[in-house]
Amino acid sequence: MNFKKVYGYLTVILAACILFGCKNTSHKDGENNLTENDKNDVSTQTSYFPYEDLKELYIDKNTDSEKIKEIVSKLPVPTDYLELRNAKIESTKEGDGLILEYDELFEKAKKLELPDNPLYHSPYFDTGIFNNSLLLMLGNENISYVKVDISIPKEYAEESGRTMIDEISREDLIKKDINLEYMKTNSSYYHEVLEFNNAINADRLFYNRVRLGSDEEFLIYRNGEPDRKEESENSEKIYTYGDENSYTSFKLNAENNGSGEVVVTEISVHPGKGDFDGGEMLYNLGLLPKDNEFLKKDRVESYLGEPKMKFDNRVYYRISSDISDYLYFIYSGKGEVVEYGVWKWIIPAR
Repeated sequence: MNFKKVYGYLTVILAACILFGCKNTSHKDGENNLTENDKNDVSTQTSYFPYEDLKELYIDKNTDSEKIKEIVSKLPVPTDYLELRNAKIESTKEGDGLILEYDELFEKAKKLELPDNPLYHSPYFDTGIFNNSLLLMLGNENISYVKVDISIPKEYAEESGRTMIDEISREDLIKKDINLEYMKTNSSYYHEVLEFNNAINADRLFYNRVRLGSDEEFLIYRNGEPDRKEESENSEKIYTYGDENSYTSFKLNAENNGSGEVVVTEISVHPGKGDFDGGEMLYNLGLLPKDNEFLKKDRVESYLGEPKMKFDNRVYYRISSDISDYLYFIYSGKGEVVEYGVWKWIIPAR
């Protein structure tokens, strides 16, 4: 994402149209014209690390491992079943790198009751690692990259000693147009960049490989001709697969760049009790319901935290694919998830 476009982004996404100068796609009738009461229902969240405390992240080249661990521990652990075992500085021809070695704790991880390693499903792991690495490089000009090395428990590892490695460099930040020098001197920009990254990882939020922004041809290629097809006067299309008991709908709109290309702007899953069809998205999140049950509101919120926006029985979580992309859930009066999916509020001009 280009942060030159993102600068000025408010935590409450209500101002996003001003930034992009683009059109609005209504998720539900009337939702594109928010009332004052709606605005009061919007949850806000600020950066998790205080701007004024940035100096506390300073790491001298000769700082020992225990002190580095103490400094890194000021930042949130990417997931609560990871434990920082070791931290050190390494010197290479590319410059000094910060190496963070974590252990994944099986006894904690298995409490999530997932069929495989919950680290592969963790909604905030990748974005959390990115923000932590960004902050550590922001606070230390001598650090050229941050490498995260996670030891996988033998219960999850296919072979003994398996590790997961993630590396983020200053070059990666530059490619995203993140201006580190400006972040140091401008607290608003600092909070906006961190808040923008503070989102659920969107990489696995898809239905049969179709995701927000996929074109119409790919949708048909992956799913075949729909069971029902609707088209409105403004060229919006809705393709629906399934029956009245369990179905998935794809909403398509023309891109806001004059090309006329139609892309997926919403994927809505209406699950049946115990029906796995459409459950790929929930499985990838680590949120599959128990057998023959609907997913429950309390489980969603205990796992994903407080949503960014709330409108009556609908809640929204920002996802990392774009500034106006959301994961949403709709609850029944009993607190059961009766609809969920991903939604692009604004179609940007590309």
